[in-house]
Amino acid sequence: MQTPHGTGWLDPRHFRRFLTNQEAAWFCEEPHPSGFVPVAAMVSNPLVWTDMVNRLKRWSVNAGFSSDHSGKFVAAIGELWGNVVEHSQRSDTGYVAFNLEPGRFEFVVADHGVGVLASLKSNPVYAHLTDHGRAIELILSEGVSRYFTERGHGFGFRPLLIGLANIARELRFRSGDHGREVIRTLGGSPASRTYELASLPGFFCSVTCLA
Repeated sequence: MQTPHGTGWLDPRHFRRFLTNQEAAWFCEEPHPSGFVPVAAMVSNPLVWTDMVNRLKRWSVNAGFSSDHSGKFVAAIGELWGNVVEHSQRSDTGYVAFNLEPGRFEFVVADHGVGVLASLKSNPVYAHLTDHGRAIELILSEGVSRYFTERGHGFGFRPLLIGLANIARELRFRSGDHGREVIRTLGGSPASRTYELASLPGFFCSVTCLA
């Protein structure tokens, strides 16, 4: 998450409005297009999501991505913040943040809700789980959800990985005391690892895409 000047775009000095105005969505175009959108704002006013979609499509094409890739970015972000609403039990804490530069798009979706492990354990199939790392691995697998028999609900984040294949270079997921990252190298297979971290409430996902 580094700019050409060596300062991360999520540095508080750049995102000072995020620290002082966490209730409302905001966007800026200089020095590069970026934005912060609370999930609660999109839930209460669907036009906020529409505005972000239109901006992301325009800005990502201007940054060198195809219209098809732009649509996949929007779909991935929509899936992620939809999961915040459906699974976190604290959608009021959720947010989307993003930054675009020529040939590079990074976005974050996060919340301070119950986290992946607690959410999965509400499904009797996974009630035995005690490990946050294993819970993260499971939600990145095919067909995993906190719902037991109901249809039409979430199927983990596997579709997100497939949709962003060959675009996303780095995907990082964090919940509880573990994180998992998927790093793609040009022309190579993705390398994945799960690792232990200091405990953090909720769920955090960071995606870096290169044109």
